[in-house]
Amino acid sequence: MPETRRGTGEAEYDHLALAVADINWVTTESLFREIDRQSVSLLALRCMDYRNGWRRGIYPWSSSCRPRPWGNNSLTRDMVLPSGWMKRFPRLGMRPIAKAIQGFWNHGDPRARRGLVLTYPHYLYLRDQLGPEITLYYNIDDYALYWPRHAEKVRCLERQMVLGANATICVARYRADELRAAVPEAAEKIHHLPHGTPAAFLADEPNHRPASAPEDIADLPRPLLGYVGSIGPRVDWPLMKRLSEAFPQASVVVVGEEPHISRHREPWFRDWAAEFSVQPNVHTIGWRPQAELPRYFQAFDVILIPYAQDNRFNRACSPTKIMDGLGSGRPIVATAIPECRLYSHLFDVAENAGEFVDAARSIVATGSDDGRASLRHGHAREHTCRIVADRVLRLLQCGHPASDLLGKWVPG
Repeated sequence: MPETRRGTGEAEYDHLALAVADINWVTTESLFREIDRQSVSLLALRCMDYRNGWRRGIYPWSSSCRPRPWGNNSLTRDMVLPSGWMKRFPRLGMRPIAKAIQGFWNHGDPRARRGLVLTYPHYLYLRDQLGPEITLYYNIDDYALYWPRHAEKVRCLERQMVLGANATICVARYRADELRAAVPEAAEKIHHLPHGTPAAFLADEPNHRPASAPEDIADLPRPLLGYVGSIGPRVDWPLMKRLSEAFPQASVVVVGEEPHISRHREPWFRDWAAEFSVQPNVHTIGWRPQAELPRYFQAFDVILIPYAQDNRFNRACSPTKIMDGLGSGRPIVATAIPECRLYSHLFDVAENAGEFVDAARSIVATGSDDGRASLRHGHAREHTCRIVADRVLRLLQCGHPASDLLGKWVPG
């Protein structure tokens, strides 16, 4: 078992040289950025093909494609790779990634245990090229849904990944249960560990009342009913229209990039563009940088998680909006997708559109204070990304599913 360093309260481990492939998602970046310990050397990679790199203004010769400091004892690096590097030609395409990780290991402490965190099933090829001492499969979605034409291949790769990993972490309980059923011989190595609260989203104190609004929505009439996230098929837009009609004097605020007109033939697009967004009290303000989002969460009278319950991606996901919203302390109303059901003691979870609207109405009627701000804020404070990162490290070091290592993340 790891010991505790005197005076720090943090767990002490044998030295670990840990490489993460990859941190393309904001959630994985927020988590692994917090693994900044004397006992851990970290290399966090962002891997992308040429096309996605060019869209971001990143090229193979860009300065970000060289290792650069990311913390006191961690490095990060972008890797721009040929198209098809992950799925069509993985053995060849992942050689540059393997070379970068091998170089990181070779230049580090020779006594360090070599660890590898993998976030996609296709990284099985990378694992086989490197032969790490410790492997963690970090699952944030049902990847077979991403590539439906190759779903069986993805599931086969994922099964091999789970079998060979020292541990598998799923951010959604639904996925953990699915993988335990699919790979029963590895069930004891599969753990449900939800997202943590990013430091920037944890308010200094519980916001029993909404904070001052950012300038771009400061003049809108309250209550502010706010959704932060992608504008796409995962949102129940008929539900959002019904909400806007039920609160004609309120402002329904959507913080997210508007979809491209090329998607106009998709049913959800018509629900959004022709039915919801044209409502007089709906305000779509566009994309905002991640660093600015906490101000919106803290300013809303009610935070909305209006995910469509019949969407397969939603059943398998753990919305980042849960912990981002809990960190603000503000009331939340969510649809009853599986992961949101686990938090019904902290916010309202609605089975249907009527319950969703009624829950929002009840909160507004109490002056936008449902009496649970301290509970939400307390939960977020006890499950920050740094605390979750420490649980990940404990699991990597100890390699067994003791409940005292993962912690009790759902109170009550």
